[in-house]
Amino acid sequence: MDEPLFGGTSRREMVVQRFASAFLVTAASATLSIALVQAVRTGVFVHALLGVCVALFAAIEVRLVSWYRRGDLEPGFRHVIAALGLAIALLCIVANLYFFTINSGL
Repeated sequence: MDEPLFGGTSRREMVVQRFASAFLVTAASATLSIALVQAVRTGVFVHALLGVCVALFAAIEVRLVSWYRRGDLEPGFRHVIAALGLAIALLCIVANLYFFTINSGL
């Protein structure tokens, strides 16, 4: 096995990356399933499109994290990956709030 290009990652950094990845995958999966349910229930399939977009952004994030862990990306990409992860988490929160308040009349 080849050594990573920019040195190995610490154990603490690896644990943080795994927890962040697990949280994002869980949040994106929940958002996708809620979006699909809302799309079928209300007949507005734009909700399904929003869920699919969130899932695709999460897939890109997971791919970037795996490349970063392998050492294929420069260390500066860590900030880009973190910013993308925060944006995806915020998108999931806003989408879920929208889906749960759409029928309450707010």
